[in-house]
Amino acid sequence: MSLGAKTAKPRILDAAATAFATHGVDQTSIDDIARALGATKGKIYHHFGSKGELVCAIRKHSVQLTIDRVRPYFEAQNPPPEKFHAMAQAHVIAMISELAYHRVVVEEMRGSGTGRITDSERQLRVEITTLQSEYEDMFRNVLAKGISSGAFQDQDLSVTVRSFLMMLHAPIYWYKPRGPENCQTIANHLANMALGAVLVTNSKTCTVTHGD
Repeated sequence: MSLGAKTAKPRILDAAATAFATHGVDQTSIDDIARALGATKGKIYHHFGSKGELVCAIRKHSVQLTIDRVRPYFEAQNPPPEKFHAMAQAHVIAMISELAYHRVVVEEMRGSGTGRITDSERQLRVEITTLQSEYEDMFRNVLAKGISSGAFQDQDLSVTVRSFLMMLHAPIYWYKPRGPENCQTIANHLANMALGAVLVTNSKTCTVTHGD
């Protein structure tokens, strides 16, 4: 199986994420990924200078995939509670839909991070941090508007955002594929929990549906 120039990087990222998530980053070599793709490892090194760079690229792509799923709901003209719920739901769906990518991120976070890194890896880490901040800012924006409107409790934005995002990340650790209906049900359930953590107790909740 040949790797076309336009599709090579996405296919390498998908194959590497699956391999790393299944067997572990340390236990998976570039040769393993090349065999899964039916390509030479030279093809992979053409796009990614090292295994560490490939892992960083997976981490960056995982954040971008989540942003791409959540942004349309952030940009929608809806009241803060409804917007927050839709964003939270989309976040959970992203965790489940791109599960391999996010499991690689978790494994890397659990590592010591003391190994030597290249300049390319260092630059990718900066880009990851920038994307993560951009993503958190979308939720901060919605929370701030909800607080101003009286719909949300007046809480520290950074602490609140990082806390409920940890809850929305939960499927990474235990989800097993059971079909789209199950995915939507889980997303709706966790979004309800996240919304309940920020709503003023006497505030009317938004209308919750099981569709996108």
